[in-house]
Amino acid sequence: MQVIIDGNCRFCLGSTKLLRRMLAVQLHVITQYDVEYLDIQNRFKPADWAVDSIKLIVGNQLFMKSKAITALMVEAHWYFQPLRIFFLLPTSFLDAMYDFIAKNRYLWRKEDNCEVI
Repeated sequence: MQVIIDGNCRFCLGSTKLLRRMLAVQLHVITQYDVEYLDIQNRFKPADWAVDSIKLIVGNQLFMKSKAITALMVEAHWYFQPLRIFFLLPTSFLDAMYDFIAKNRYLWRKEDNCEVI
């Protein structure tokens, strides 16, 4: 599993740290500033990289936004599994929530200087 995060701010890094704690499997995190990012980017359509979102690569599949989080939660420790009930909501609603959090992440961490914002 490879997770690609779009920013290098405290919110993005904090979210990644939380994911690492939640998951029972090893998580390989790549930022858009890593060397291997370009290699991975060439494997998928350019339109996929225009979306500012978490991206999860499993094999030859690319998941974004709530689908990426849903796929990651399958690998969460047992005590985080009850959170999966939220993923019974429609994907469009979950993606809208994801976009709201991504858009307003600078409000919760005012001291951050995220390159994506």
